[in-house]
Amino acid sequence: MKVLTAICALVLALPSAGLAQSDAPTPGRDLAELIFGAIEDNPYGTADMGEFITFGEGIFVSMDYDESGSITFNEFTEWDFGFNFIAADEGQDRAYQTAQKVLFAIWDHDGNGEIGQQEYQKSMVWDFRRADTDGDAFLTRAEFLSGYIVNLAYRAAITGQ
Repeated sequence: MKVLTAICALVLALPSAGLAQSDAPTPGRDLAELIFGAIEDNPYGTADMGEFITFGEGIFVSMDYDESGSITFNEFTEWDFGFNFIAADEGQDRAYQTAQKVLFAIWDHDGNGEIGQQEYQKSMVWDFRRADTDGDAFLTRAEFLSGYIVNLAYRAAITGQ
């Protein structure tokens, strides 16, 4: 029940959390910008859903250490872009670990303790659509930074907001 409450609180807070996050350079924001740069592959500085999904598929494969076709919570938390190091530097380890638990629970649609490929892909599609605030089927850097659930959750945990 505590996890469900935390998930509901996070989901309800996400739209306002994205607006509240500063444009000021921080290690978390800088890392999120680097990640976006790895996703978008066109001269317009935007990412379409295909690029986003392809990038996500690569992450899924790299997280799935045992090549089982699903990601366990341990695999999910052991793999990281580097937000964990930033959280440690900021003294926000516990908040970051909570954000990881919440994200895992959101993506584990059937609640079986693993994120299957199909669950992950559905989550990526939903996350893209949610972040695409103008509905043009492209993510701008600003939309990615302020609307992608991973950025919102991890950056909020790191900053303590």
